[in-house]
Amino acid sequence: MEFERQISQAATQASIATERVRNMGRVVERNRAASANTVAVLQKLATGNLANAAELLSGAGSALSVAGDLNPKVGTVVRSFNAVQSSMGSVLRMADATSNPVIRTAAGAVISALGDVRTKFNAWAGAKNLAGPGQLPSSLPASFAASSGTGGLLVGLSGGASTATPHLMTLSSDAGDTFHFNLSTAAFDRLRRTTKYKVASQERLNRPEALQAVSQGGETITLSGVVFAAVGAGAGQLKALRAIGARLVPVQLTTGYGEVLGRWYLQGVDEEQEALMSDGAPRKQTFSLEFGRYGEDYKNV
Repeated sequence: MEFERQISQAATQASIATERVRNMGRVVERNRAASANTVAVLQKLATGNLANAAELLSGAGSALSVAGDLNPKVGTVVRSFNAVQSSMGSVLRMADATSNPVIRTAAGAVISALGDVRTKFNAWAGAKNLAGPGQLPSSLPASFAASSGTGGLLVGLSGGASTATPHLMTLSSDAGDTFHFNLSTAAFDRLRRTTKYKVASQERLNRPEALQAVSQGGETITLSGVVFAAVGAGAGQLKALRAIGARLVPVQLTTGYGEVLGRWYLQGVDEEQEALMSDGAPRKQTFSLEFGRYGEDYKNV
């Protein structure tokens, strides 16, 4: 449905903008004159993402008036609201740290659009009392909470994703793909993150070898977990992840507590099927996913 799609895409654009602003800060810290062009390019890209997010949120406000039954999608909408809010908090902190009024202004437009669509969403939800512009209602009709199953999700939305989302992690892409890692889909019980730094060595006669830092190396994230096909969303979860990886486009990873991990490529999906039924269908799927860090400024190296 159009409303939910626009909110989800706005969250993706906000997350991408966060990563680009973070990369701007890293480049600025190097304090090299040659990096000025890279900063300018990243700023242009980030402001474009923020403008897209604001436009999508504004469009969602209009789409809400003609939306159908949103109850099944309320959880997704709420989490997208949280993701945008968390991203904008990070963007504003980084904009203040680097004294960047352009980014701050663009982020302000997103925050304003988010406040407007939240107010409209609150009205749709049948709120009796609004806590203020852009805030969730202080109380929701019991019938709404019961029918949507999101009473717990809506409580504390303004406080950030850490209190409002039951997901371990959310994967999203520019194309609108979204996958939530949780107990009802594919829950991982181990996350391994590896960061490498390239250091070259030079052997020297009768002395210890000399080391020289060359560049920042690659970074990987490996998720390991289990899918029980008989419960939750069923055995199609790894198939959905393979389909996302097959598109060969970077995806955004955001933790359930609101930290934007940035953009990554899904590089591999390993699966082991166990406890097979008589027709060969697995009752248990043990999986491992490998993500490789996407170099946002690779064109400017």
